[in-house]
Parts: sequence; structure tokens; C-alpha cells
Amino acid sequence: RVLEMAKIAANKNTVPGDRSAMVPGGLRLGTPAMTTRGLREADFAVVAGFVDRAVGIAQEVAKTVQSKKFVDFKVALGDDVAAIPALEALRSEVVDFSKSFPAVGFSVDSMVYKD
Repeated sequence: RVLEMAKIAANKNTVPGDRSAMVPGGLRLGTPAMTTRGLREADFAVVAGFVDRAVGIAQEVAKTVQSKKFVDFKVALGDDVAAIPALEALRSEVVDFSKSFPAVGFSVDSMVYKD
């Protein structure tokens, strides 16, 4: 949920050693889509840094939760990105970073932005 709020799309995936597919220990990022948009090796290090910061934010929020239930974590996290300054900063950096890699099939000149 923290990654989603930071505008990072990812999927949970099982990895060797997981005891349950319902609680996977892996994370899948869409690297083919990212390379298609022009990311290079150094850019993936930046993305890894974003993910690491998101995990740290999640750990800090989890410390405030009395149970291990995801529903309780979501309540503690809330829906307001601005309520967590570190998450708001991360989201802003992710958005700024991603703007330098245009989506394939779109021409910036022909796009109409709505605020």
C-alpha cells in the first residue's frame, strides 16, 4: 500500500522459502516496461532506493499498529499522503523522476494535462 501511495506499481510474488503464497516474500517490478521507457542501470538503482525508502516508511507505520493484520496497518497508514511527510516527499520524487521517462506511444506535444 505504501508503494501504491508513492506512485510505484509493484506485485507481490512468492520466492524460494516462502511458507504461503498468501503471504509472499517477493516483490515484482515491471522492468520490461521500465527499460522500454528508457531506464538504464543507474536508473534502476534510483528505483531500488525508492522501494527501500517505502519499506522504511511501512516499517515505521507498522510500529504504531498493535496487530499484524493488514487491515489494521491500512487504518494506521490512512489515505492522506500529506499526513506522512516522508511518504509525501517520496511520492513527489517518484513523480518527478518518472516524468523524465515518457510513456511509449504518447507524444508530449499532443497531450492535454488536467490539474
